[in-house]
Amino acid sequence: MTMRFAGNALAVAVALSAAACGGKSESGGALHAQQVVLKREVDGLREVVARLERHEPMLPAGDVALGIDDGLLRDMIAAQLPFEFDIDRFHLRLKEAEVIFRGSPVVRLRGTLNLKTYPNLLAQVNLIGALENIEVNPASSTLKARIAIDHLGIEKAAGLESYLSGSTLNEVARRIRLQIKDQMPPVQIPVNVQQNIDLPAVTRGPVRIDGAQLPLTVAVSQVMATQGKLWIAVHFEPGAVVKTADAPEAKDATAAESELSLAPDEAPAGQAPATAPAKTPQTAPARPPVKAPGKEP
Repeated sequence: MTMRFAGNALAVAVALSAAACGGKSESGGALHAQQVVLKREVDGLREVVARLERHEPMLPAGDVALGIDDGLLRDMIAAQLPFEFDIDRFHLRLKEAEVIFRGSPVVRLRGTLNLKTYPNLLAQVNLIGALENIEVNPASSTLKARIAIDHLGIEKAAGLESYLSGSTLNEVARRIRLQIKDQMPPVQIPVNVQQNIDLPAVTRGPVRIDGAQLPLTVAVSQVMATQGKLWIAVHFEPGAVVKTADAPEAKDATAAESELSLAPDEAPAGQAPATAPAKTPQTAPARPPVKAPGKEP
């Protein structure tokens, strides 16, 4: 049933993609924007169908799977906006985000473009891309990704084209896309991925154990976007235990140091509870007899 559904979805997506490609190609138009989105969705569905046909699990067995809703990731990206760039005579400001997880982790960013010399003359910009290179950031132990740019369109130029010296809006959009594709800031995904396990030293009691650390090699093994959710499989590989601290020398410990006590009612089985020795009553020393005056014994 799952394979049939995925196959049908792939057929529909391929048909739509072919219809989009069959029209007039416009590098900066809405038709091209639709085409690049469909292409990513088709590629993602093809990978899913291929795994199902090979009877493989959707995500690698034994790895930890993280699920992130598209609305949550949209809010994460929006919290990092605006993204601003200066490209030649232009200033680009991206300030709105939309995320769609359907076969591919598609990201749309919207904003404005203006000439630096005419900041009030704004054109609307629509950028379409997708999340790529999702990996663990070793410095922060969180996930990060980059936004690959597939399309950048300039819409509602409001007279901006009259200042472009013969260049078309599509050509300007293409140049801007090529220049900012490597300048997009990474997207921070605040999911903490532990890269080591700390084993603290035992420093009290008759047994002492050195402190140690178990390092973990962590890597993202697979990413899948479907039904509004992004699934990220993370693979953990344990390394060799590393000593981190010396424990003090073992020594005789008192019951208090070992946090042990044997109350009278907690004596070991088969042994009578210890009792305190009975105290011998003490008497006052005898006094010598008192003689009556004038009488001899």
